[in-house]
Amino acid sequence: MRFLTIIFCIFCSVSFAQNRFVNSVHIDFYGNQVDGDGYSGYSHIGLQTGLGSLYLLGNLNRGIGFEINYVTKGARVWPQPKNGLNNDFRFNLSYFEVPIFYVFNKWGVPFEIGPTISYLMAAKREFNGITSPTSFPYREIELGGMIGFNYKMTDKLYFKFRITNSISPIFKVDAGPFWDLSAGNFHRGAGLNLTYYFSKPNFKQPKDQPLVN
Repeated sequence: MRFLTIIFCIFCSVSFAQNRFVNSVHIDFYGNQVDGDGYSGYSHIGLQTGLGSLYLLGNLNRGIGFEINYVTKGARVWPQPKNGLNNDFRFNLSYFEVPIFYVFNKWGVPFEIGPTISYLMAAKREFNGITSPTSFPYREIELGGMIGFNYKMTDKLYFKFRITNSISPIFKVDAGPFWDLSAGNFHRGAGLNLTYYFSKPNFKQPKDQPLVN
């Protein structure tokens, strides 16, 4: 985690000195679930907030984005006595997360795609109000991916829709090659993001320039 913090500090310090860097602040609300926990539905409402910086490439319709975020993930099942379901399940995890993504303009819409690296800060699993121990230890470093698209609300305010998936499992399972991958328990998330850029990102499809003789 210290290594990621140093990278971000260097990245931000450089960004203030370059015209092609655009800094931002954002907040996200995600519906989350955990594949492999026996429950379905994106019922855990997670929060993601942090700072970002975007390096604009070439003709300003492409860029490389970098963020440092506080993220909550997990799963949630509410009791439904009317339907005969009395179990109350809560699985809460919080991460320090760094997405690095490529932004490109297609059909007039800025899309973004890239990997995420997360560091586990806290985890709590409860079943009917009682802490439920896990069979395996938690994995501190999580690798994942993110894809999304941007919608311009004002020159500096953008609305985004993002989908995130982990590609490494939540738990460490040591039972032979690739066994931990088949054991399940992966994060899945889909949500809405609101990003404010401190200067205009100018995601525009460049117009053809007239030929000069």
